[in-house]
Amino acid sequence: MTVKIKRPPLSAMMTQPLHEIKRLGLTVEGTDSAGLDDMKPYADVFATAHAPYTKGRLRLNPAATEDDFREESIKIIEDFIDITTNFPKLTQVNLHFGCLQRRDAAQTQGKEGDYNLQIKAFQRIADFAAERDKEIVLENSVAYWAGVPDEGRYDSVDWSKQNLHYGTDPEEWIKICEEVDRPNVGLCLDTSHACTYAHKFKEDERVDVLFQFLTRPELIRHVHWSDNYMYDSRGRNDSHEILGRGTEPIEFHREIKGLDAIILLETACTIPELEEQLKFVENL
Repeated sequence: MTVKIKRPPLSAMMTQPLHEIKRLGLTVEGTDSAGLDDMKPYADVFATAHAPYTKGRLRLNPAATEDDFREESIKIIEDFIDITTNFPKLTQVNLHFGCLQRRDAAQTQGKEGDYNLQIKAFQRIADFAAERDKEIVLENSVAYWAGVPDEGRYDSVDWSKQNLHYGTDPEEWIKICEEVDRPNVGLCLDTSHACTYAHKFKEDERVDVLFQFLTRPELIRHVHWSDNYMYDSRGRNDSHEILGRGTEPIEFHREIKGLDAIILLETACTIPELEEQLKFVENL
């Protein structure tokens, strides 16, 4: 049975050549580091763009308890949304969550965050985007495993020493979207990020954890689709593996295909690998 997708065709990353994008009948997601001149050649094939989440070596933190850095983070995101108004076909902007705690030595500002400040920041950004006829989607965060040896047990990690971001677990990811409570706000499911979180659980629990990210499919308006590894330490990394080469279950991929969402094949790949993934999706 063919699944009818109401939203635009599958997307590829903006790093792919424009002529190949058009040949394959795809749309494109603008990169977080792209400027106006970089984006102009892709104007006719845009569907989405990824808002900035870094400033130099600093991670932006729209939830920061430091007022100045929080405001600067929000302003950088809003300035990018303004750029997207040059592209009418670009209807959606993807956002990363802020940091609950950032332990990287390079993070000299915005190290700590607050949940309520995160909600208020997303509400402000959503209202700003609505005035410009843009939808925003909130991407589930990576679970960080820095310094944990490959053989290190998931239940032995000292999480107080790791970077922690809001929206990492499925319950909070969904709850924040509900509490932001704006009609132009939805969710972006990153399937590779979801796998890094599932590794916090025992092997026989991980598939169930992965499917928890699909409990509110009506809120999911965008997907960053790639594969990852459910049962070995590679899955603790944000692998963004070619679809079909990892070990995320085929049933999970079938559910992704059926979502009424803009779906990006978010893999750094060659054109033959992109075609391989398109065939994988077609055969689901």
